[in-house]
Amino acid sequence: MILYTPLSEHDIFPPDEEEYSQCKWVTVENRVLKVQDMKDGSYEILQTMSTDPNDYLNQQYTPGNRIRL
Repeated sequence: MILYTPLSEHDIFPPDEEEYSQCKWVTVENRVLKVQDMKDGSYEILQTMSTDPNDYLNQQYTPGNRIRL
């Protein structure tokens, strides 16, 4: 089955809560990001949620990058 949706696969098929217990949603420069708290005080980007296609082209906010809030 193919689902055409802006939701992530984890929203449709939820993972174990323990795996993502340290995740949270933050807003950075009008972009909503799902991040995971790292031990060094930074946050790793897990997902970008936006209706603007240009937000997904911005290399600074791609999943896997780390940011400081």
